[in-house]
Amino acid sequence: MTLMIGAQGVRMRWRPEAGRLVTLMAVAFGLTVVITRLYLMASGYPKIGGSTYHIAHALFGGLLLVISCLLLLMSSGRTAMTWAALLSGVGLGLFIDEVGKFITTDNNYFFPLAAPIIYLAFLLTVAVARMSARRRNVHPELALGAITEEVGQSVGTRMNAQRRAELLAELRAIDPERCGPEHRELVVALNDYLSALPCDTEPELERRLTRIGLAIEKRFLPLPMLRVVLIAVLIAHGVWSLLRLALAGVVIAGWHSHWHEIDRMLDMTQGHGWKSLAALAIAAVAELAVGIGCAVGAVAWLRGNEELGVRLAIWSDVVSLTVVNVLASYFSQFLTVFTAIAEAVLLWALVRYRDRRARQLRDEADERPADAANGVADAAS
Repeated sequence: MTLMIGAQGVRMRWRPEAGRLVTLMAVAFGLTVVITRLYLMASGYPKIGGSTYHIAHALFGGLLLVISCLLLLMSSGRTAMTWAALLSGVGLGLFIDEVGKFITTDNNYFFPLAAPIIYLAFLLTVAVARMSARRRNVHPELALGAITEEVGQSVGTRMNAQRRAELLAELRAIDPERCGPEHRELVVALNDYLSALPCDTEPELERRLTRIGLAIEKRFLPLPMLRVVLIAVLIAHGVWSLLRLALAGVVIAGWHSHWHEIDRMLDMTQGHGWKSLAALAIAAVAELAVGIGCAVGAVAWLRGNEELGVRLAIWSDVVSLTVVNVLASYFSQFLTVFTAIAEAVLLWALVRYRDRRARQLRDEADERPADAANGVADAAS
């Protein structure tokens, strides 16, 4: 993304591949935090530096952030931006993993509020990735400038054939009536250059793996079977949400058993007072919404209203990922990590089902006119 300052003020020009780059950063960010926390827990939280110094891994995160900035300032091209996205994600993950030390006077790495802050930061990064993936340069000058910048960065390298086709499509989408004469000439020149540019075809291994993956998906997860699996998972998700709601209700009500071990396991607030209870109450309300949404979505899906069922399932899963898990991470960060991973996989499966189902309906709609035309031809003969 770059800035353009002119008579109309400051206008934003987004890179054509901004969504891919920020997504790489978000994935690297999330994986770094999870791997770092799991490694530290498994290794007994070792320290680097001895008795006098303590080299925190936040310093390594800051170093990687500086390196990613230097890559962007000193180099150009898709390779440099890809490495900058990956290194910035890892650096941000290493840095923010120690946020508990930065917000407490006693440098408490295990401060409960650290996990929700990290989770919120990750969600914001994912939201920026989704926004940048969908954002398009509406103004023709901005779109043309972004395409020109990417073409210039690819000089001296071989562009991927798929990316060339995408850039040509973006050039065709530019309205020539909204461009000046010099811009129209640039559009023609870029179109001629890209059309004549030799490109790398899709790697044979990548193409083969994609074909194998689609074949496995079609063979072992056909749409009817995937539908049954997703409905079953939705029902289980709803039951799990209602169980967590019941557990939160027990804790909020202050119920105590005769066995101290059970009380200790049930006390998710860990004696942090009314603030923890308030957060748990908000999480309980969100859990209720998620449980009802999953149950209603599953019932609607079973009754044949597939569009409503899938939409409710997606939104319920999003609420669980963005609201419930933020608050739940305050009480149990590691359980929330695995829950969030499972819900992210469910969200991907729901979106994948919706896309495959829409493609199937389009294919069936395309086949009807052809069948009708064949029927007319047979009748005429």
